[in-house]
Amino acid sequence: MSKNSRYPAYDVWAEHTHWDDHTKQVVGSRRSPQVAYQFFSHSEGLLVQTAASELVNDHRLEILTFVTQHLDETLASPIGEAQRKVGVPPKKQLYRWGLAGIEAESQARYGTGYVALKKEEQQAILQEIAAGRTKAKEEWSQLSPVDFFKRFLRDAVDAYYSHPLVWSDIGYGGPAYPRGYVRVEKGLTDPWEAKADDK
Repeated sequence: MSKNSRYPAYDVWAEHTHWDDHTKQVVGSRRSPQVAYQFFSHSEGLLVQTAASELVNDHRLEILTFVTQHLDETLASPIGEAQRKVGVPPKKQLYRWGLAGIEAESQARYGTGYVALKKEEQQAILQEIAAGRTKAKEEWSQLSPVDFFKRFLRDAVDAYYSHPLVWSDIGYGGPAYPRGYVRVEKGLTDPWEAKADDK
């Protein structure tokens, strides 16, 4: 469990025997992800994993590996985007340019690659990109750094909160199918959900 967990004694996976087979397979695969990049290059994948750890403020490898895998699979998928703001490039291009932009910012500011930087330097680069204050003008010439940051942040957080270790940290009971929730009144929890005394 994370040292930041609000429910250190709670483990959502302990309830997996009550889930249907498909749900067990999906959630189980998130616990031990195996990344074989389909979209990212190896260096891009490492960059995503490193930057994502700063975005979600969590450095557990099993979670960061899953976040990276999830983003890679989403970008490799032939399924298109539902909608996109005018002027923002397609998601695949946005990530290619955006990751190149992070790396270029690192080189411009510190003379080395992003992954090799100290944590505070990595944070500083992401903060500058989020604010649109970039030095690597050529790499950001076709993409707003703010648009990239917003997309990357949203995707990383979505993936992060899909991991069962994070569910346990926040006391989320996970899938209820096929068992379902019974005690739906305000303030009541089912016996298998996290309780205040699990802290």
